[in-house]
Amino acid sequence: MELVIAMEQGIPEVGGIKREAIANMWKPETIRYVFHPNRLVQDVRTSIQLPDLNSTLDGNIEPLIGANISMRQQQNG
Repeated sequence: MELVIAMEQGIPEVGGIKREAIANMWKPETIRYVFHPNRLVQDVRTSIQLPDLNSTLDGNIEPLIGANISMRQQQNG
């Protein structure tokens, strides 16, 4: 992992990696895919839950996109 970060930053040695670059790589969890006991998708930021996991995995992500757009509009306006 450190080698990848060093390569992305153009640093020849692992010891030269900037600490804040490592912290920013680990983003907070935003979406949970629950396979057992209930098969559903949860968007942590918007609190939307989609009961059809397979549909979401097949590409039906419009409800997730719509919920995120609505949340951003509420925050901005």
